[in-house]
Amino acid sequence: MSASVAQTASQTAIVAAVAADLPAVQRLADVIWRRHYPGIISEAQIDYMLARGYAVDALERYLTGEGAGLLLATDGGVAVGFAAYMPAAEPATMRLDKLYVLQEHHGRGFGRRLIDAVAAAARAQRCTTCILSVNKQNANSIRAYERCGFAIREAVVVDIGGGHMMDDYVMARAV
Repeated sequence: MSASVAQTASQTAIVAAVAADLPAVQRLADVIWRRHYPGIISEAQIDYMLARGYAVDALERYLTGEGAGLLLATDGGVAVGFAAYMPAAEPATMRLDKLYVLQEHHGRGFGRRLIDAVAAAARAQRCTTCILSVNKQNANSIRAYERCGFAIREAVVVDIGGGHMMDDYVMARAV
């Protein structure tokens, strides 16, 4: 793990990721997705989306893209979750593109702190709204987002290639 996430054993933090952190993000995504998504989407779609969304070049866009960012949640210097964000196509809107926390760290405020950090980045860029997409069958995540102030704005079905579809809600909240 890079020095950017080094903390003492008793500390938790939300920190900006650097290129050296991308393998840790890839490992977290693989573990979290394979635990969380079976029963919501197929194993083939899990494999497809991990390969597509978590390749180094795909993750680097959050480090190099204008207005984008990649954050790590750490516990004792160990990455336990992450969030990625970028400006949305619509004006004054930030997209929370990825938010994942290891299951054993749920309920400890990491997800809320990651969302708060993305909201702060959105405000710093003069955005007034934050949006995200969540699978319609992902009830636990939908409830967690609602507890953080998000509300369902619309339902969408998107062909993501490889014979796979995303059947999502777009959720939004003011920042």
